[in-house]
Amino acid sequence: MSRPSSFIIRSIPHLAAVLVILMCSRLAVWQFDRADEKRGLMQAWEQAGEIALGEPLPADATYAEVRATGTFEPSRNVLLDNQIRAGQAGVHVFTPFRPDGMERSWLVNRGWHPLASRQAPLPRVGVPETATSISGRLRSPPRVGRQLGEARPLDADNWPNLVTYLDLDRVEQALGSQLADRVILLDPAHPAHLTGDDWRPVNFGPDRHLAYAWQWITMAVAVFLIWVALTWRKIRKS
Repeated sequence: MSRPSSFIIRSIPHLAAVLVILMCSRLAVWQFDRADEKRGLMQAWEQAGEIALGEPLPADATYAEVRATGTFEPSRNVLLDNQIRAGQAGVHVFTPFRPDGMERSWLVNRGWHPLASRQAPLPRVGVPETATSISGRLRSPPRVGRQLGEARPLDADNWPNLVTYLDLDRVEQALGSQLADRVILLDPAHPAHLTGDDWRPVNFGPDRHLAYAWQWITMAVAVFLIWVALTWRKIRKS
């Protein structure tokens, strides 16, 4: 075996150890960054003030508390699929709401409703048809983690519509009216809210990300110690 080939073979374990350590370190840093991001979101939720629904909205309006009086469009619900509550599959029900004196409507997330099967008839969730006052929190539309394919158009003649991704442009097109670029998380105490569950700015807090980060650090340290021990033993033998 030639000397260069022998050197490459001997270097493979060292390169593998360095790559694993670097990968674990990078993943730990990413988890620390995610923990900081979650901490910032929770702080923004707690410190958000109250604003009036106006045009345009302030740049820092995310999570702000809002109040309005207007009317729901009870027959045109948008059902966001793949929402889990207590291990049960269901949807989040978004109902258009038109505040008094405003030209555009707002999608109001009224919470979770069960949907055991897509083959079953879509639920028609009632809502007050007369003028009503609502309160809630502003939020950007739900983000898509990884979108597979294009969202299909909504059927403007048949409601409710079941969607996998909440595309406000497609919803606006189906409604035939101007739609705000934020959604309102309805106050859980409101009668039109479906479950009364409190809203949370994040699914789980920064503590879990910190735990993941320390797991990656522990793995990096373990690989480093094993690498050093094996290398030292080989040096002593030679």
